Amino acid sequence: MTGSVIIAAHDEERVIGRTLAALDEAMQAGLQVIVVPNGCADRTAATARAHKNVEVVEIGVASKTAALREGERRAGPGPRIYLDADITLTSKAAADVIGTLCRGVLAGRPAHVFDTTGASWLVRRWYRVREQLPSISSTLWGAGCYALSEAGRARFRDFPEIVSDDLFIDSQFRHDEIAIIDTDPVVVKTPRRSADLLRILRRTYRSQAEVAQGGVGLSDGQRSQLTDLGMMIRKSPWRAFDAAVYAAVIIYARLSARTSHPSERWERDLSSRVG
Repeated sequence: MTGSVIIAAHDEERVIGRTLAALDEAMQAGLQVIVVPNGCADRTAATARAHKNVEVVEIGVASKTAALREGERRAGPGPRIYLDADITLTSKAAADVIGTLCRGVLAGRPAHVFDTTGASWLVRRWYRVREQLPSISSTLWGAGCYALSEAGRARFRDFPEIVSDDLFIDSQFRHDEIAIIDTDPVVVKTPRRSADLLRILRRTYRSQAEVAQGGVGLSDGQRSQLTDLGMMIRKSPWRAFDAAVYAAVIIYARLSARTSHPSERWERDLSSRVG
């Protein structure tokens, strides 16, 4: 299998083993998997090295951008999958994604599902709406996983110094250039508490501002959620309360993102990494 998976990992000792175990079969088939622990204070690197066939290269600075760049320096030819350290991508899905990109598709990813085990009522309700919004389910961002063919990767030079790399990547492609590949979905473990959900949403909205300031337009998926919610209510009026909860959380997170202190630039959810 000709292709690479690049995983930037910052203090991901609790989850990196699970992520790599799902890729064992693909690695045995020749898939290159590169883990870049960056600025870690835990055993992320040692845990990754315990897995056969994984390439581990540590860097001292805690920077996802720097980690992605280092991973790319080590990557061989063929398509590249960029995977968050806490996201589960099966070997079958990795093989299907690589195969699809080798057949001429520029960019893509598997579908995604949200694992809300242990989450609060509000978090479960919010993600139940989110996973059904068409404008989000067809984008490259928001799933913790995206992939580029060699031609797709040629669209830009280096990863920019922004937090949300997936938003930047999504902005490089038209909707008809992106494929949501029919294979095993990636599994996204959600926050457990509403405060943790708000924390990562604030980070997302500050990241959107960074992308926009860089002169790059946001994807249609970023602008169309209200339209999706309206269609949901028209089709299923009984879901109006769910839509209202979803919108209220987004509005509150956007407002608080504007007033949060610059030192809170990187807000991380740790509740999804427990257990």
